[in-house]
Amino acid sequence: MKINKSKAINDAVISTARMQGFVEGFERGFKQGFEQGFKQGIEEVKRKVALRLIKMNFPIEKIVEATELDLETIKKIESEHK
Repeated sequence: MKINKSKAINDAVISTARMQGFVEGFERGFKQGFEQGFKQGIEEVKRKVALRLIKMNFPIEKIVEATELDLETIKKIESEHK
């Protein structure tokens, strides 16, 4: 049986390129997913803190300042938990 060295080398190069592309794509997707999840987690913590401050009767302006959430978001959180 005769082995076509050129084809074998070409197949190896393609296989390596595919694997490299897969790894790069996975790393990029993981990083984007992690960043998005991290941002969502921060927003959830801000909302929980805002709710806690609302329940403690803090002035809305101070809640906006403390959480860095906008006034509309604070009012929405307040109305959802009355």
